[in-house]
Amino acid sequence: MKSKKENKDFNRVQADLKANGFREKDVTIPSGKAMVLGIVYALPFVITLGLLYRFLLIERAHLSEVGGLSFYITFIAIIAISVVIHELLHGIGWAISSGKGWKVVRFNINAMMPSCACKVALKKKSYLTGVLAPFVILGLGSILFVFVYPGTVSLLTLMVNFIAAGADLLIAVNVLREGNCLIADHPTEAGYIAFYKSSNV
Repeated sequence: MKSKKENKDFNRVQADLKANGFREKDVTIPSGKAMVLGIVYALPFVITLGLLYRFLLIERAHLSEVGGLSFYITFIAIIAISVVIHELLHGIGWAISSGKGWKVVRFNINAMMPSCACKVALKKKSYLTGVLAPFVILGLGSILFVFVYPGTVSLLTLMVNFIAAGADLLIAVNVLREGNCLIADHPTEAGYIAFYKSSNV
């Protein structure tokens, strides 16, 4: 039912833009490919920060036993909390950058995981604000956390937040390559549809 509503909203935006002379360019990415490429985009940050942790912070790190029950519980809790905040930050970014508040934001639960989409087409800068909000805020927060309280928990938090933002970086790089267009977040797939007024798509 939700997916029908999501597609209906998207189809309305699509139809309105086409009626106003826009042509579309599909930049959606299969979920498996987005996941793999997202990890590739995140790896330079994870490796660089991991090396800084290893050589600058390990001596005062608060280490936990890796592999014990408490470790797995902590890891799952970090993932759950980080994912919720990650999606909320997407929504906050789009709500602010669109100038239209929460009415342009849709939160969903797919396969037990929260997700967020923007329901309207935005200019590139506004769209990027929402896409990159988790990377900037959670990324900087994770770096600060690992330097203030180095240890297993902060290192895991850093890794989770940067890897989770990998697909966002992939999308942002594609958006930056676009010309003068409007960007509509795809409601169910990773990526977006770019709408161009000119014939150059």
